[in-house]
Amino acid sequence: MLIRSFRRAQKPLADERGVALPLAMVMLVLLTSLMVAFAVLAKSEPEIASNQMQTAQSLRLADSGLQLAIWALNNNSDANGINYSAMAYGGTAGGNYDGNHFFALGTTGGFTVLVQWVNPTNSTWERTVTAVGWTPSKDASSMNSHRKIQAVVQYGVVPPLDPPCVVCVAGEVQVNGSAANFNSASGGCPGATGPPQYAIQTQQALQYNAHPTFTGYGTSGTAALNTTSNTSQFKFASDSLAKLKAYAQAKGTYYNGAHSGLPTTGCPCLVYIDTVDGSDFTNSTPTSNDGSLSVSGSGTFNGTVIVAGTATLAGSYTINGMIYSLNDLSISGTVTVNGATISENRRDSSSTNIDTDFSGNITMNYNCPNIRNSTTNLLGSSWVVKNGAYQETSGY
Repeated sequence: MLIRSFRRAQKPLADERGVALPLAMVMLVLLTSLMVAFAVLAKSEPEIASNQMQTAQSLRLADSGLQLAIWALNNNSDANGINYSAMAYGGTAGGNYDGNHFFALGTTGGFTVLVQWVNPTNSTWERTVTAVGWTPSKDASSMNSHRKIQAVVQYGVVPPLDPPCVVCVAGEVQVNGSAANFNSASGGCPGATGPPQYAIQTQQALQYNAHPTFTGYGTSGTAALNTTSNTSQFKFASDSLAKLKAYAQAKGTYYNGAHSGLPTTGCPCLVYIDTVDGSDFTNSTPTSNDGSLSVSGSGTFNGTVIVAGTATLAGSYTINGMIYSLNDLSISGTVTVNGATISENRRDSSSTNIDTDFSGNITMNYNCPNIRNSTTNLLGSSWVVKNGAYQETSGY
């Protein structure tokens, strides 16, 4: 009896009649919420997509401004080009490249370009380009989509070195003999106001005996000699040396350790004589790992030779280009250089010894075109974006 009464009381709880309506109402509320969310998304997604498209367009327009600046630098004689040699250090290119002129490209938008020779950030052969792209047009309140690119461009894959002397030494120099002739009065660089003022520049005062001849552009004798602490003006940057090394490797003119002789045909050539194991030459490089060049006898070499160690020239050789030593440089005999000689003296202060006591007729003539033909011009002599110097920045 008790069990029958319990079952009778429990039966209404198991009755499912009437549950459909509440479930339908809950589902209706959920579906309505989803429909509202989808409606909002359907309205905002096109706007988001449009904004993204305008952002991409304005960035590409800014890049177009950078490409226009590079074109203008490479066509400096064109009416729409940039006369970069006339730019003042710390100044701007002016004209359409002053950052204010808006280059309109139909209904898509346009860009502004600013070309500067930034002091002291840029070197002689560098310019900073700032380009801002606008879509659909430039406006004073900066409400339209815009993107800004800033890049440093340089002349050539390896910028011209253009040494300011026919003999440049980051250390000391000794000159012996009366027949030595050092002349920087001619052979100046294209676009320069004149050849170098100094025949020889060193970190320490030049030591010489007898009566060698020193001639600079507008100077002569001791006035054509100079001491300077700014040796960077006649040194390749590390990335430039790396590119020159890679070029020599690609051309089959790369050597390790001790080397003698230089090619006399198929030039101008770039010869790179590296350390024995190919590691960088530093002030701690052991002498057993040095690269070296030793040339004697007679012959003519057209180009540049870079030595990760010491270069020794003797005999009656003619070099139409540049001898660049990361350590010492020794020249004797009847050697003629039509270009320049540079010694970095990385490891020690041992003298660069230019000695004419033996056969008495060393001639050093400055010649910038010979130098450029065997470095910058070989790798490319147009304005390009400097490695690692391209970035998108904020602002406008």
